[in-house]
Amino acid sequence: MTEVSTLQVAVTCRGVWKLFKTGRRIVEALVDVSLDVQRGEFICIRGTSGSGKSTLLNLLGGLDLPTRGSVSAFGRPYESMTNQERGTFRRANIGFVFQELTLVPHLTALENITLPLLFDGIPHSRLNEMASKLLEDVDLADRFDHLPAELSYGERQRVAVARAAIRRPALLLVDEPTANLDVTNTNKVRCVFERLKGEGTTIVAATHDERLEESADRVLSLTQGRIAPAGES
Repeated sequence: MTEVSTLQVAVTCRGVWKLFKTGRRIVEALVDVSLDVQRGEFICIRGTSGSGKSTLLNLLGGLDLPTRGSVSAFGRPYESMTNQERGTFRRANIGFVFQELTLVPHLTALENITLPLLFDGIPHSRLNEMASKLLEDVDLADRFDHLPAELSYGERQRVAVARAAIRRPALLLVDEPTANLDVTNTNKVRCVFERLKGEGTTIVAATHDERLEESADRVLSLTQGRIAPAGES
């Protein structure tokens, strides 16, 4: 992980709008969103499908830029970086768990987890040791040599969480990470997040899962692209 700012605020949104054009229609995915996420904080963002949760995560991670407003991570505004600089910054500091999971189909569960560190000069034996420990954490130690097609969706989901966690990122952005998990495996994922949080990782999760929200420092709601503390209209 590269050096990042020692500021207490990990991610900042200021007056963020995100507009998409669909045919002749302009869709307001996010409307004047302002948000500070503190370093080491765990925030859950709830909202119905289409409320803007995934769009917000993409902006927080620098995968996209706002139509209006600004987003900064660890004191660095994304709009001031080139595409290449944002890519380098993401790889060094940000972990993602997408709804699509994006596991590499021809790699085993163990190999998928080690992939983010493959070119970091870490000895192969150490990489396998780190990945094996994460597989144990998410109760998949007996699936280490299985390809994604040989795993259930819930198992693939847990592999994706472990893959994002192996870099111990400064910022972890997760999209519905427990949507298809039972209580036991949801608790295992929660434990991984809580351990990372204890090590200083900032976590923002888009979720409908009240079980995951129990671990959060704050729960926010997105409604028609507008953000507010959970329970406020």
